[in-house]
Amino acid sequence: MNDNTALTLRTLKDKDGNYLWRQSDDTIHSRPVVISPYMPDIAAGSIPVAFGDLSYFWILERQPLSVKILTELYSRENLTGYAAYERINGRLIRPEAVQLLSIK
Repeated sequence: MNDNTALTLRTLKDKDGNYLWRQSDDTIHSRPVVISPYMPDIAAGSIPVAFGDLSYFWILERQPLSVKILTELYSRENLTGYAAYERINGRLIRPEAVQLLSIK
């Protein structure tokens, strides 16, 4: 979730009046909360929260890192440039490990 979603979720309480978000260690139901600026805000049609065990999301290196030296591009300034490329892929190997909150 992003910062705006977190601000909203911090105000939610259970039926006994206890906050769902525990401020002391930033957890919900004893699960750590991760803030990401790449998650969308709460809005119709958005998926602002992913909840679950992200250890089942694997990141794979598809192609090793390659570095290209750019000598001609910066030669007038007597500098050397570098461009690095790497192809990676990610996949949730156990789909039931993560649930998404969809806003309608």
